[in-house]
Amino acid sequence: MISKRIKIFGLILAGLCSLMLAGCGTGSDKVSTGYYKNVAIKPNGEFVIKDRVDDSKAKKGGIFYYVEMGKDDATKDKIVSVTAKAGNAPIDIHWKSTVGNMTAVTAARIQLDYSQDGYIKEKYERVTGKAGVGNHGEASVRYQIAKDGENKGKAEKKYYYNSEGDNNSIGSVAQAKIAYDKKGNIDTITYMNKDGKVVNGYLGASILGFVYDKEKTDVLDSIEIRDNNGVVKNNKNKYARIAFSYDKKGRVISRKLYNEAGDLDGSAQKSLFVFLGPTSLNEKLQQMKDGLIEAGAETKYTYDDKHAGPVKIQFLGIDGQAAPVKDGAKGVAELDMTYDDADRIIDLKFIGADGQSLPLVISNTKGPDELKMDYDENSNISQISYFKNGEALNIDEKVLSNGGMSTKTDIAAVKYKYDSQRNRTEAKYFDKSGNPTYLKLYGTTKYYGRQFEYSENNNNQPKVTYLDADGQAIKADPKDMFLGTWKEPVKGGYTWVVKKGTMEIIRPNGMNSSYSYELSNVKIDPETGKGSMILDMKGKNDSGVETLKFSDADHFEMVDTFNQSKLVRQKD
Repeated sequence: MISKRIKIFGLILAGLCSLMLAGCGTGSDKVSTGYYKNVAIKPNGEFVIKDRVDDSKAKKGGIFYYVEMGKDDATKDKIVSVTAKAGNAPIDIHWKSTVGNMTAVTAARIQLDYSQDGYIKEKYERVTGKAGVGNHGEASVRYQIAKDGENKGKAEKKYYYNSEGDNNSIGSVAQAKIAYDKKGNIDTITYMNKDGKVVNGYLGASILGFVYDKEKTDVLDSIEIRDNNGVVKNNKNKYARIAFSYDKKGRVISRKLYNEAGDLDGSAQKSLFVFLGPTSLNEKLQQMKDGLIEAGAETKYTYDDKHAGPVKIQFLGIDGQAAPVKDGAKGVAELDMTYDDADRIIDLKFIGADGQSLPLVISNTKGPDELKMDYDENSNISQISYFKNGEALNIDEKVLSNGGMSTKTDIAAVKYKYDSQRNRTEAKYFDKSGNPTYLKLYGTTKYYGRQFEYSENNNNQPKVTYLDADGQAIKADPKDMFLGTWKEPVKGGYTWVVKKGTMEIIRPNGMNSSYSYELSNVKIDPETGKGSMILDMKGKNDSGVETLKFSDADHFEMVDTFNQSKLVRQKD
C-alpha cells in the first residue's frame, strides 16, 4: 500500500534505523525540520510523512505535524521528534497507522532516541507531559534494528515499556517479532511475553498477518488475526480478518470484518460513543476526520475533492444495508461532516437507517441531531451549538453533562476558553437568541457559567468556580438543596414543607407536625445533586435522625428507617 501511495502522492518515507537517514526510500524526498500535513506510523515504527507546508499556514489552524531533525553528530539527518500541533500549540491526537483506517498511538509528541547502538526508542508524550499510550497501553517502544542480512536497516523486534519504564504494557505483551516478505513488506508480527512465549496481542492476535493484493503486491488487502500456530481464528469480537478497499487516491473507502469462515461478521460490535464535552468531542471529531471511526460488519467512507477527511461515514450490515449503532449513539447509521478551510469539522449530522436525521442519544436521553462547532486560533472548540431538524435546540441537562438530572434548559450553545495546555478554563451558556442563560447549582441557585483552575497536584481535577450573570463567583450552600416542598408520590403520602431551620410534615389525616432541624455530613455533587446528608429533627413530641440519600436535586429517600420513604420536589 505504501509504495502505491508513493506513486500517487510522492510520499516521504522516514525509516527508523541506525543506518537509514531521513529521506531514504524509493521516490522519497529529503525530510527537513518543519511542518507537514500528514504523518502516519507503520507497524515497524517507520514514519510516513508527506505534504510539507509553510510555517505560516500551519499556524493558522487545523492539525499539522512538526518534524524536528537532529543537529549533533549522533542524530544529524535523523528525526528526533514529531509533534502534532494545532495553531501554535501541541495537541493530543490519535496518530494514524499506515494499516487501513486504524490508529497507532494517542499522544501529542513522539520522541526518538538513538543512543543505544542497534536500537531506536520511540517515547509517547501528551500535552501535559504525561505519558501517551500505544495500542498495548505502552508509553514507549524500543525497536531492534537488523545490522545485516536481507532485513538490514529494518526493525525486526520491538519491546514495549510502560510509563515507569518497565518492559511490559497492559496485559502480558512485552515484545513482538516482525517478519518481512521478499519484497520488504511487513508479513507478520508475533506477540510475546517477557519469557518469549507467544501470547495474544493487538486485536487479540497471537500473530498478526498482513495480506497484500495479488497483482499489486505492495497494496495491503487485509490483516488477519492468527493463533500461535498461524491459523486464522476469530478474536473475542468474532472476526478474524479486516479487509480494506481504496479509491484512486489511495484513501480507504471500505473496511470489512470477516470471521474465520470467510463470511462478513454479522455479530460485529456496533458501538459509537459521542459526548458533548469540548475536549472529548474534539478528540472524536479528529478521529472522524482521519477515518478512525468504525462500527458493524462494514464501514464505508466517502470523500470530496477538497478535504482530506471523509464527508460521510456509513455503518453497514452483512447485506450491505444500513446497520444502526446499538451501543452509545443508538440508531445512528451514518455521520455527515462539513469542514472549514483548515480541515476542521464545523458541522456534524447524525443520520438513521432511513436516511433521515436522528437525535443523538446520551445517557438514554435524546439530544441534538446536529452539532455546529467554532474554533479558536489553536483549534480548540470555542463554541458548540445544538440543533434539531435544522432549528436551534434547547438541550437537556442530562445530555449536556453526560448524566445527572434530566432537566430541560434554555441552553442552545456553550462557549469555551482554554489555557496553553488546552485545559478548559471557562464555559458559559447561551440561549437560542444568543443571550446568557443558566443551569442550577444544588438544584436551587442559578449559575451562568463555570471557571476551571488547574494545579500540578490536583490530578487533572480542576477547582470549579460557578459564575452568576455578571461573571462573578457564586457561593452556594449545599444545605439549601433541602429547602422547598417535598411529597411522597403515593396515595396518602406525606408532604414536607422545608424552610431555613424549620420544617413541617403534613399528613392526610391532619396530624401535622412541626420540627426544628440541623443538617450534617453533607456530601452533595453541586451539579447533579447526587449525594447524601444527615437530618437531625426535633419536635414537640418526637425527634429523630435520618439519612437522606439524593439521586438528584429533586429526589431523595430516607434510609435507616423501618419504612423507607421516597420524596419528590414539588415545583413552584
